Amino acid sequence: MDARIVNALLSAVVSTFKQVLHTEPSVGKPRLIKEIDPKYCLVTVLGFVGDIEGNVVYSFTNETGLQIVSKMMGMPYEQLDELALSALGELGNMTTGALAMNLEKVGYKVDITPPTVITGKEIKVTVDGMILNLPVNLFSEDDVELNLVTRK
Repeated sequence: MDARIVNALLSAVVSTFKQVLHTEPSVGKPRLIKEIDPKYCLVTVLGFVGDIEGNVVYSFTNETGLQIVSKMMGMPYEQLDELALSALGELGNMTTGALAMNLEKVGYKVDITPPTVITGKEIKVTVDGMILNLPVNLFSEDDVELNLVTRK
């Protein structure tokens, strides 16, 4: 995978999470994987089209999801209702939007699709393309899993 794409993703994740959640995330070592098997039961999926096409798939636990929503709302939030799921989709939207801007800076023009938020324990995500898995430590170790799928 093009290092410019990986760096665009890393920058988007760190800057958006830091700005929106007022939390300094750290990212683990990116690795290529063959299929997406979401590690956690809350999944946000966004697509992008243009010079390159693909998807960004975020997954996190219910607990991490509630912590994210609480940070975004500026107050404790204790249920994964429609408002909470919308907030999680919006975080994905902001992060993937930052990725799109970063990609444009390195020569890839893309547009993003609206987010889809999925909940459930047995989620299977089928995608075509090269998959980069990025573990993110947001509130605890490896509590966010991010997968970037690219197709040219």
